[in-house]
Parts: sequence; structure tokens; C-alpha cells
Amino acid sequence: MVVNTPHNGDFRTPHNGDFRDSGISTLNRVCLILNAFTESEQILTLTEISKRIQLPKSTAHRMLEAMECHGLIVREPHGLGYQLGYQLIRWGTLALTNLDLRNTALPVLQSLCTATNESAVLSARYGYFAMWIEMVESKQPVRLAIRVGEPLHLHAGASAKVLWAFLPDAEIERILNGIKLIQLKPNTITSVEDMRAELKTIRERGYAVSYEETDFGAMGIAAPIYNHVGQAVAGLGIAAPVTRVPPERVEELAQQVLVASRELSLKLGAPATASLN
Repeated sequence: MVVNTPHNGDFRTPHNGDFRDSGISTLNRVCLILNAFTESEQILTLTEISKRIQLPKSTAHRMLEAMECHGLIVREPHGLGYQLGYQLIRWGTLALTNLDLRNTALPVLQSLCTATNESAVLSARYGYFAMWIEMVESKQPVRLAIRVGEPLHLHAGASAKVLWAFLPDAEIERILNGIKLIQLKPNTITSVEDMRAELKTIRERGYAVSYEETDFGAMGIAAPIYNHVGQAVAGLGIAAPVTRVPPERVEELAQQVLVASRELSLKLGAPATASLN
């Protein structure tokens, strides 16, 4: 039986041209709106978008509503404006099929799955969200059905929390100030102070653990993956039914996750002399 676990590019400005075809004109405007967002300006108001793409507010608002329906744009949780949506993450993940990280990680994931007999997963962060970008599914008759490309809340689940915990302190605080800690399940952390304490514990311990924070019956263990300059760029771990991993088994499985995460970090060029977990 499979236990399902549902979870809640360069668009350049074209040369001036005659967009008589309404479909092409609309597509051009969509690309201009998406291109208005930058790494330093991830949230834009309706007024800012309207000015940047030189459209009346009413027209820009109608376009944003249509884009929101398709997941291209979402409203910022605190009502500050709009930000890029989940659908772009899903499309981006499909475009990353041959990404070196995923290709390099696959044999390590396969080994971890064999060693633990549980599904092995690779995760990465995209702003205020995380995502599973690769996985090797357990052959156990009861297992979690992991969906690669599905957005994950950054504050819930081991695969997501580990991506947050090993960021620079200033970035951790920036996310704490901007994220909404919504309750997904009874075990989800919803307090800022509790979240700050949890991230500190993860850093001190070297890995993240979760029990039914995103889905009933699911648990996870994850450790950070470092690149050649010592930055944590991904998370590697396992996802399993809680019935097979009681708390007393966590340390045993965590050590196997840590061994695998160190192996992958070294493959990505992390210095062998660095303190990797």
C-alpha cells in the first residue's frame, strides 16, 4: 500500500513590434510582468507592476488575477503585493531534469534507500518554499508517495526545515520576518520563537527531524548538502511512515543520512577538511 502525501528563466523584453494578434500581445504582457520581479525585488505592488509594464492599473489587475488563477502569481501573505507563484517552480523543476546536482545525487539516494529501506529524497529551497527535486522510492509495500516538483512549506517537514536552518543568520531572520507559519497539522510549528529554537537545534544536531508536521502518518530525517564553497545548497534525507520509525530509531537512521549527505557534499566539491555535520 502506498501512503499518499498531498501538500498543500529569462523573459527578456522584446524589440518594439506590432502585436496585432491578441494572444501574442497577452503573452508578451505576461512575460513582462514576470520579468518585472528580480532577486532584490521579489514582492511588487499593483502600482509598481502597472508602471513597469506601462499598462493601466485596471488592465494590469485583470492580468494579475488571471495569472493568479494559473499559479503564476500569488499574493504576498501579509498583503504587501504580489510575488511569483508555484507554477513557475514546477516548470522550472521540469527544466532542471539534467541539473548536475540531481544527476550527482541519484546514486547516493539509491544507496541511502537501500541502506535504510526507506524512500530517499533530495530537496532544494526556492524563496519561502522548498521542493523535492529528486527521489528514490522505497520498495516497501507501505511507503510514502513523494511527488517531485511539489511545493513544500519551508517551516514544516525535515526536508524543508533543513534548508532553512543552515542559511546565514541574517537570511534566517529575514525569512522568519516574512513567512507565515500556517498550521498544516497539529505538530506543525506556528510560533516564531519555537521556530527559531527548532532551527537552532537542527544546526547544533546537524540534521532535521519531523513527525506528522505536514501529513498524518509521515516522518522525515534530513541533513544539509554543501557545495565547493561550503554553502548549504540542498537537503538529503529519508521519508517514511511513522509506524516504521519510532523515536528510538531516529539516531540510527540519522547517522546513515549524515554519511550519505557527507558523500554527496564531497562529490559536489565540498572541502574534505571542512566540518560537514
